[in-house]
Amino acid sequence: MNADKCIRLIVILSDGIRGHLNQSRGVALWLSGMTGAEILEAEVPILSGAARARAKAAARKLVMGNRRDARDWLAMADGDVVVRRVGQWFAERDIREGTGEVLIISAGSTPAPYNLALGYIWRCACATVMTPGVVGTDPFDFAIVPEHDYPERKPNVLVTLGSPNSIMKNHLKEEGTALLKEYPPQSPKIWSILIGGNDANYSVSPLWIKKIIGHIMKIAEQEGADLYITTSRRTPSASSEELKYLASHSTAVRYLLIASESDFNPIPAMLGFSSEVFCTEDSVNMVSETVTGGHRAVLLRVGHKKGIRKMLQDLTAWLVGLGALAPNMMWGIPRFDLVFEHFARHDALLEFRDWIKRRHEDVLMPQDEEERKMWEEFNEAKRAAQWILDNWH
Repeated sequence: MNADKCIRLIVILSDGIRGHLNQSRGVALWLSGMTGAEILEAEVPILSGAARARAKAAARKLVMGNRRDARDWLAMADGDVVVRRVGQWFAERDIREGTGEVLIISAGSTPAPYNLALGYIWRCACATVMTPGVVGTDPFDFAIVPEHDYPERKPNVLVTLGSPNSIMKNHLKEEGTALLKEYPPQSPKIWSILIGGNDANYSVSPLWIKKIIGHIMKIAEQEGADLYITTSRRTPSASSEELKYLASHSTAVRYLLIASESDFNPIPAMLGFSSEVFCTEDSVNMVSETVTGGHRAVLLRVGHKKGIRKMLQDLTAWLVGLGALAPNMMWGIPRFDLVFEHFARHDALLEFRDWIKRRHEDVLMPQDEEERKMWEEFNEAKRAAQWILDNWH
């Protein structure tokens, strides 16, 4: 099969989570650029309560399933709308089952069973980003899994560092110029701050915003740097309000976008003009985007939630360190720390406390030429797309 013509259509299935969609889009965009394939997106149903539990339990049949299992599961999981929409797309493009011209891709656990079911029905290739719960990676033709998930090395698995994303480095400068035209800087020294939010492990509180972001604002004012700031949809409203208050009283802040108040994603533009990029530790995606954009990320540690969950995470990490448990048993914060350690070893990430220390000591921080070249070429979405193309049958 001619690799330049083998993929005509890429269908992205989304659970509505922006970070997940960003990962699927990144791989799809690179594949589209390599093949000319059209990209279409559909959201899967978000089930809850008993319906979600039933669908999750029944999804196990899809691991070794067939077309009848797929139809039964989709009927149970309210998948009729998705089936009709994708079927209509295929009919409009004269794409028939089994022609080997379609890739269905999704990220996360929720869309994964829909991905597999549609793949069974139309006999097309399926790709997952991250390890989906219940169904796992084995049923997929292509599984793009981060290193910190400790995936088993198999022919259908590509291991990535951090998360693939839709950052296109050759577009960043243009996007940055457009944002700066609308929100012009007053200094050639521009810093960006990417703030995440709360989840099961991390907490971005108003007090944290006041202490850490307020500290960066003071440093920026002292050094004559301009600040461009954005948040995540996970950022608590109280923390966003504290951030607005601080920004209104800072002479350094030139731009602030609260993600819950806008659909615009300013991160690509910010990566196009920044000399420093600060990222909170709760978002591996933001760190990965920063490095993909050719920057070293300055990591901002946030609050760690206490309780039995944190105690079990630390105990597991301790037992892994002793060799009593396999590394793939690690979970939660210790597992994400491994990603940051890997980036830091290659000078693509610096802890905020070390950034402060180096500035106090007036230590210049040039990257080694070989390391800088490595991260200039770093793009896991592009690598994943090429891997899919190289292994397309």
